[in-house]
Amino acid sequence: MDYASSQGLQMFGERWERIVAERGAQAALYLADGSTTTFRQLDDEARAMKPAGDHVLVQGNAPEVLRALLAGFLHGVPVHLVEKDRQRRVPAVPPPIGTALIKQTVGGSGLRRCQFFTLDQIAADVDRLHAALDLGARGVGVAAISCAHSFGLTMTVLQTLLNGVPTCFAPQPFAQPLMEAMKHHARVFLPGVPALWKAWLMGEVWFGNVSLAISAGSPLTLELERLALEKHGLKIHNLYGTSECGAVSWDESDVLRSDARDLGSLLPGVQTQTDHKGRLVVTSSSVGLGYDELLPEERYGGGFFTTSDQIDPSGERLMFEQCIGGGINVAGRKLSPSEIGEKIKRAAELPRVTIRGASSRDPERCQDIVAVVEMPQAEIDAAFKTKACSLLAPWEVPRRWIGKS
Repeated sequence: MDYASSQGLQMFGERWERIVAERGAQAALYLADGSTTTFRQLDDEARAMKPAGDHVLVQGNAPEVLRALLAGFLHGVPVHLVEKDRQRRVPAVPPPIGTALIKQTVGGSGLRRCQFFTLDQIAADVDRLHAALDLGARGVGVAAISCAHSFGLTMTVLQTLLNGVPTCFAPQPFAQPLMEAMKHHARVFLPGVPALWKAWLMGEVWFGNVSLAISAGSPLTLELERLALEKHGLKIHNLYGTSECGAVSWDESDVLRSDARDLGSLLPGVQTQTDHKGRLVVTSSSVGLGYDELLPEERYGGGFFTTSDQIDPSGERLMFEQCIGGGINVAGRKLSPSEIGEKIKRAAELPRVTIRGASSRDPERCQDIVAVVEMPQAEIDAAFKTKACSLLAPWEVPRRWIGKS
């Protein structure tokens, strides 16, 4: 084991042992059936999980992710997070020295790649959010969104492992399961994406015990923010960040924003500037080690990350202009046009398919997927679409099809 990884492992081990010593008999994880797992039980389970190879692969919900992360961190083996509906991407290069976490995401670029992080970088992001959002005084973190995504991961299970904040697992992100999960707790903090916040607000979820409401993943509209405040007295705080560098800024105010572009103020320890294309460049201790494949003109690593977002950082608050990357943002989920196109080509036996994103009429959805295919428009009927989409996940299905006129 190299010096950097041994230092990170020692840091984590000391923090975790302190948490177990102080809160061992307390619940670390609350499940939907009412059962709980204590910090000491988690510790016993993770120490018994001896990794068989050079990494720990995890595809699952919050309970599985929590246990896999703890086992990997304690045994000094990198944990590779993969969404449940995806196959593992084998990194194109060996993980850099000191890697503790491998994320597999699309991000703003539109390309699915692996990202590498040390324990120190992970802890920097978790601790920055913990301090700025006062998560230690907010109650239980509700895991209603995927913990294979950076936002859900950092706001819930990593807060449990690094700061002893319990996680409450909601098995489905719909109104009824969410209420069932939250009702047992006096105080909870609830991370979500705008599309889910819209569904929760329309689904008559009771938010009386929600101490903090956070939205990230795609732009939060003023209309949705106003609806939550007027209907429920609930202020939804806008958070901005990327999987590559962690959280960057947040709207800490308790009043409505006046501009939908407003991404809030920089979090402590984060610095920003813009490059010649107007893209935001982030400098912080939570920027990862890099990708397994780097594209020309990309800058990622060494404490710096160039985003795909054009943002005005000149005032006291960041102002979002547009994303110029190739990724498609569907309800906070970043999708790869090339992956979707390849699946449709294979399923429909077409020579060429072009996939792009277009603004959705539903602002909380953010973008719709548009497919351009080499066939007459008249032949793009229900039977063709069924065949063409047979290999796609539900959120990858195009909403618009364009053929030859």
